[in-house]
Amino acid sequence: MKSARRLACLAAGLVLASGARAGDEAGDWLVKMSQAARMANYEGVLVYRGDDILETFRVTHRFEDGSERERVQSMTGEVREVLKQNNKVTCLLPKDQRLTANRPTTPKSLFKPLSQERLKQIAGVYELKELGKARVAGRNCRGIAIAPRDEFRYGYELWADSESRVPLKLSLVAPDGRLLEQMFFTEVRFPASIPESAFAQDVPADQARQSTAAAADAIAQAHEREPVAEETTAEAASAQFSKLPPGFRVVRREIRASPAGVREHLLLSDGLSAISVYRVLRTAPEATTTASADHRIDQMGPLNAYSRSVGQVQITVVGEAPRRTIKMIGDNIDTAFAPLTAQASTP
Repeated sequence: MKSARRLACLAAGLVLASGARAGDEAGDWLVKMSQAARMANYEGVLVYRGDDILETFRVTHRFEDGSERERVQSMTGEVREVLKQNNKVTCLLPKDQRLTANRPTTPKSLFKPLSQERLKQIAGVYELKELGKARVAGRNCRGIAIAPRDEFRYGYELWADSESRVPLKLSLVAPDGRLLEQMFFTEVRFPASIPESAFAQDVPADQARQSTAAAADAIAQAHEREPVAEETTAEAASAQFSKLPPGFRVVRREIRASPAGVREHLLLSDGLSAISVYRVLRTAPEATTTASADHRIDQMGPLNAYSRSVGQVQITVVGEAPRRTIKMIGDNIDTAFAPLTAQASTP
């Protein structure tokens, strides 16, 4: 009997060790894939499929002398181009068109850069699973799933080229298995070099405008609202929530004041998913002072937005996460808004 128990324990240990090695191998592959997405040369045709949306793009990506260049041209839908040089992103579109909802433009834009440290960080709420092999755009690929351990976050399925490690297909999956977003190459090549001319814009300069809405908003806020000087750590900001979904924590906090009131932005993350919480204290004379609460939740594809107001405080939560996650965060933030002062803080 003792011998049988020892054999059983040995067998269980081998299974666990084998599973750990498989997880380590999948993690190593994901890290290499994340690096290749940014440090390889590739060009091809990409399809984006989302909520009632089907679009096609031509993608050109180059990494040379430590600098990343990328050009994404729409082939269907709105005429536009996205040009990226390292961390600078510019969107070009005809002057008579407005940029609609922000959508990812390449597979790597659907997930954060992955490292061994990040994989360790998310291990408590996600697990890695092998998906096997498949062909994408005529290339042999290996698939890895980043699967949530609960229903508070979305999962990812990533297929990378077996030779270059460049991700050729990525799917965002709901906890119930529904496909929320997907991007995949229909054709792709990996040239040794890409000329500078490949990044010249097609839209004539006199007919185009640059969309810098996000940057413009940030500049406007910086000029219109004076930040308050005292700093509060992101950990302390987490204490403003009576309950948070597992794995989520505040990673950045910013408060700015204006004559109309005080606006606080909290950024929450579980290591992959990011959720923004806006809490506004309206001090203008017309601000309501009733104690009743008004709740509203909206959805656009994988993006959910939840808002509620209590007296003079307006709470808004926005992020690519399931409804229950967004609502839990919005319902459990303290509405007794005190004019605390903080600048952005990242642990």
